[in-house]
Formats: sequence, structure tokens, C-alpha cells
Amino acid sequence: MSVVIGIDGGATKTAATVVAENGCVLSVGTAGGSNPLVWGDTAFDNVRSACDAALTVAQTDWEDVVFAFIGMAGADEPNSNSHKFAFSQLQPRLPVPFALDNDGIIAHAGALAGEDGIVVVAGTGAVTIGIVNGKRVRVDGMGHWFGDEGSAIWIALQALRAAARAQDGRGEATKLVEVLPKVLMVDSLRDATSLLASGDLTKFELAMLAVTVAKVSEDGDVVSQKILKDAISSLAESAVAAAKRLDKMNLLVSFTGGVFRLTPKMPQLFRDVVLERLPEAKVIDPKLPPHLGAALLAAKHVGWQITEEWLDNLTDTGKQWGYFDLGAGLVEVLPRLLSEQRNPASMFLDQLDVEAILTLINDEDHKVAPAVRQEIPAIAQAVRWAVRGLSRGGRLIYVGAGTSGRLGIMDAAECPPTFGTPPDWVIGIIAGGPQAVFRAVEGAEDDMEAGREEMRKLEVGEHDVVVGLSVSGRTPFVIAAMDEAQKRGAKTVAITVNRDAPIAAVADVVIAPVVGPEIVAGSTRMKAGTAQKLILNMISTATMVRLGRVRSNLMIDLRTWSVKLRERAKRIVAQLAGVGVTEAEQALEANNWEVRKAVAWLQTKVTTTKGKTEINQ
Repeated sequence: MSVVIGIDGGATKTAATVVAENGCVLSVGTAGGSNPLVWGDTAFDNVRSACDAALTVAQTDWEDVVFAFIGMAGADEPNSNSHKFAFSQLQPRLPVPFALDNDGIIAHAGALAGEDGIVVVAGTGAVTIGIVNGKRVRVDGMGHWFGDEGSAIWIALQALRAAARAQDGRGEATKLVEVLPKVLMVDSLRDATSLLASGDLTKFELAMLAVTVAKVSEDGDVVSQKILKDAISSLAESAVAAAKRLDKMNLLVSFTGGVFRLTPKMPQLFRDVVLERLPEAKVIDPKLPPHLGAALLAAKHVGWQITEEWLDNLTDTGKQWGYFDLGAGLVEVLPRLLSEQRNPASMFLDQLDVEAILTLINDEDHKVAPAVRQEIPAIAQAVRWAVRGLSRGGRLIYVGAGTSGRLGIMDAAECPPTFGTPPDWVIGIIAGGPQAVFRAVEGAEDDMEAGREEMRKLEVGEHDVVVGLSVSGRTPFVIAAMDEAQKRGAKTVAITVNRDAPIAAVADVVIAPVVGPEIVAGSTRMKAGTAQKLILNMISTATMVRLGRVRSNLMIDLRTWSVKLRERAKRIVAQLAGVGVTEAEQALEANNWEVRKAVAWLQTKVTTTKGKTEINQ
């Protein structure tokens, strides 16, 4: 069987689809983002991971792939330096012939199903692609500092400027003054400038502010409404510019990207403005999402016959996979889960001897850490929120069921002795309550109301960060808890291995390492559970380091609750204060065995002694 792969390498997510010669979509696989400017070298690994995931679910392999077409954010135009670099990085990672272009080209191919015309793409960034009779033009896509007008980041920056003007009395009053700092988890707009200066306000988080602007606009805020109208006007202006450069006014125009889903009115506003300026044009809804556009271009490249029936197959089977992410809305279906697939490497597991079984488990475990590494940009965002939240009296709350819930409770329980945190800083919640830690509670993970009630009891609010742990991404208890938390203003983070499962709909950020199928199909306590444990270690440790709970690489707030921990405390004090172990022990005894106080006491003592010596001299 011959197949092609179409790959949409976006700023926040990579989607790869496997398509058969008859146009039927066999699978879709996802991974983290593929923009090298955001993800670095991991961007190229994410392309491979998304493809591997798609091939696994399709129950096929690379030998059947005849061609791949990749649309990649940040790759720029063919023959540009960034394009050449991306191509050189992908060559050793993909064992098949492939073509590479920027992500606007596959969005164009998808929205117009391969026909000529203009497509306006507006997500994190914004670019307009026009193609007529082989002539290709590009408008904008210049980056958020002086371009990408109408994009999510552009909307966010306009909102921040408008809020600053209103706060100073230089502009019209707007609710954005009050709302934006809360969403950014800071005390004031001026604090937001500090986040920008330090690099802690990422492009991803800026783009998220566009959703806030949309919500405020729907509540009647005039300033927010004007920002969205200006965004649409800028996007329409790009379409007009493309038409002029193509010297053709009676052509198809379409649109795609998250900006067009900010409010139900956005698509119609765009149509109205475009037709006002291009009355001969025909504005249509996008026909296919970008990853299917990439598959269409791959099929054309190998000479497959693209008929109406072929396109119908692509459209119909594409919808069945639940990744039909179009400007007009998301078609919700239940895709097959990568975590539930059978692992080809373990098909004869029951026939292996003990050493071979253990070697196979260890081989598979080696895939976990690299998969987690590919999620570092998303994990970093969770840490930034946790630091801001805890600094303002908030909490880091883990919510899970079964193995996932137990892992959350275990990480939360380790924070007080390791970092000296109050017990309510990091909290673990498990479906079924404390008894579920030791024994499964039947039906607990399906109780949505119980998930909501846990968030109500904790009085979750805008300073809290709620981390939902669900390997499948479909656990009702967890999803309901996250939904309730989000409604209460908390930041929500999903840790799963199925990126586009329902949990993504209630998560502000998704952490989804592609660890592949388990050696025992569906036994997600293995690689998936290991990945969750690694990620929780990273979130809690990095958060505490940033909060000053670690000095150098030593536990400055260690709780000395046992002989072992007291011995460790002596060594820590000795190393930090530059004294012997005996003197460190005396300092600890004089300071109620509190490491931080003992170190400070010794340092003060040294400083005082040094000062007296200098005076005497």
C-alpha cells in the first residue's frame, strides 16, 4: 500500500496525516510545535514524532510512504536561508523524499482544495498567500514586531497599548485595564512590561490574550470591539493587496486560523469587508485544514489522480479523525488514541524469556526522556504560571485519576520536606478521594460533578494553576475539574499523551509527549506514567528554584524530619557557609534546625567577626 504524509508544522502544534492513494485519511498524529524560532532544534524532532505517531495509528510504516509534504512555520520562502537550514535539518530525520514550504502554502492548498485564489491565514501570526496561474504572492508574515497585522499577537499588543492609554487617561476607558493583568497573573500593567523585558511573557502567552480581548468585546467593551474590527480590516487589506499584485479581482478568497474563531461574528465580518473592497471576489469557507492541504500537495507531487471523488474521500475521512480545525469551527469526533495502539516491537511479548522482556521494557523506556524534552516550551509556560501564581498567594493543584492521580499526590507530598513549602502550596487531588491512592474506586474517574466539587471546595481562583493529569485525555473527573477551574479564572495545564483529546478544550496549555504505544497495549502506567512523573518533577522543581527555594543546587529550606535529613542539613549548611560540619551542627541547633536561618546566622557571625578585626587593625 502506498501512502503520502501531509504535515502542518505550526507554532504550537504539529499535525501529520497519512493518506492512501484513494484519498482516504488513515490516521492523524500530533506533536509539539515546529517553528524553529520558538522550539529550536526540537521543532524538527517534533515533525518526525508527529509522523511516527500517525504511521503507528495507521498500522503502517515508513516503507509505504512515497512522499511527504511539509508546511513549516518559520521555514520562509523556498531558497531562503531559513528554508535551506530547515531542509538540511529534516533530511536526516525523514527517511523518504519530501518537499518543504512555509505553512501558508499548505493552508492555501487546504482552504481552496488546490484551486487558485487567495487565502488569509491568521493565527499566532498572519500571512496572506495568493496563487493564480502559477504566480505566487505573499503579503505580510513579517513577524509581530512590525508586521503580522490582524494576528492574535497583533490583537494582544493593541489591547495592551489601549489598556495603557486608558489607565493613563490618554485613551478611552476599557475593561482591559482590569482584565489583562489578571490573565497575565501580574498585579498591574507595568508588571507586564517587566515580564516582556525578562522574556517571561512568551509569544504563546501573548497570543492567548486575543481570546481575552474577544471575551471582553462580547461583554460590550467598545475598545475591544474596535480592536477586533481593526484586525479584520487589516486582514482584508492584505487580501486586497494580494489581488492587486496578482492583477485579478474576480477570484476565490478564503480564510483560516484561530483569529477567525475568536467570536462567531469574525468570519462574516471578514466576508463583508473583503466584498466591500473586492466586489467581484467570491469569499468561501475553508474546504480543508492545512494538514490535509499538505497531503493534497504531496499527492499532486507524486502524480496521483486528484478527482472530485478523491477530494470527497479526503474531506469525509478527514472529518472522522477529529482534527478538522477550520475557520468555521471544529468538528468534534473521537479519534483513535495513540496510547491504545499495539506496539509492533512487542507483538511476541508472551513468547520472550525474562531477560528479553526486561530488555524490551528498558528499550522502550529510553524513548521517554527525549519525548519529554520535546515538550520543554510547553512545560516552561506551566512553570512561569506556577511561579507567578504562588508568588501571589495561589496554589499549584494536580488533578488526576488512577495512576495519574497517584503521581500528582506523590509530587505534591514531596514538596514540603524538599523545599520547605506550606502543605497548601502544592496540592494533589485524586478521583475517589484518599482511599483511591491505595485501591481503585470503581466509577470515580467518570464522576464529573465530583471533579467540579473538588475545585469548589478549594475555592480555586485566578492565582491558582490547575494541572490535569490524564493519559487518555478523556477522563471525565479531570476534564470537569479543569473546566470548573478555568471558569473560576485559574490557569489550566493538561498533561497527556493524546494532544487533541477532549482535555485540550479545557487547557490553556497542553503538554503531550509522544511516547508511543506501550509494550502491553493500553497499560499507560508504563511509558506514559513515567513521562508524567518526569514532567511533574520538572514543573515542581523549576518552580521552587525560581521562587528561591534552592540556593546553588542545595535545598536551603529542607525540612529536617529524620536522622538522614539532619545529616544532609549539616552538609548543606557547611557547604553554603564555608564552615566545618561540627560548626554547622551547632548553628542548626541554635536555629531550630532550620537550614536557611542557620546559614544566615553563620554568615552574619562571620561578617561581624571580620568587621571587628578590621576595626582593631
